[in-house]
Amino acid sequence: MISIKKLSIAFLICCCCCANGAHASSIAFSEEQLFIVKKQNMGKQWLMLLWSVDCPPCFKELAIIQKLQSQHDNLAVVVINTDADDDITKERIDIIKKFELGKLSHYHFIDGQSDQSRYIIDSNWYGELPRSYFFESNGEFHGKSGLVDEVILTHWLVL
Repeated sequence: MISIKKLSIAFLICCCCCANGAHASSIAFSEEQLFIVKKQNMGKQWLMLLWSVDCPPCFKELAIIQKLQSQHDNLAVVVINTDADDDITKERIDIIKKFELGKLSHYHFIDGQSDQSRYIIDSNWYGELPRSYFFESNGEFHGKSGLVDEVILTHWLVL
């Protein structure tokens, strides 16, 4: 017969594993989710990073974030995958695991809704990647297309 103590320990281990997996999961992006993220980050400087599974420069930026995250706790970074295709879900998850970014907030565009999702973020953005949005503590922001230099990211997120 299994003791209550052993059952409790097994339950605790399962809960911890599920919590870690849930933390690394991705949420479907929507206007409501963007509102929530902005509200949660109000009062602090943060970065919204958009990427795709077939964007090599995006991987360079993810690697920079990985490096910064290994050196500094609680980076204020929100990561959004722009591949509005349910067929790449496993690949998206594998890339996040590869770069060890599971502790960050992750979102993904909904299948078939890339145009709408881009417009929700920025009506002047046409999908070029990588794309980064630098949010001020007062909610003001500016976007940048292309690879962002490590020095700029470090200055924005750490200093």
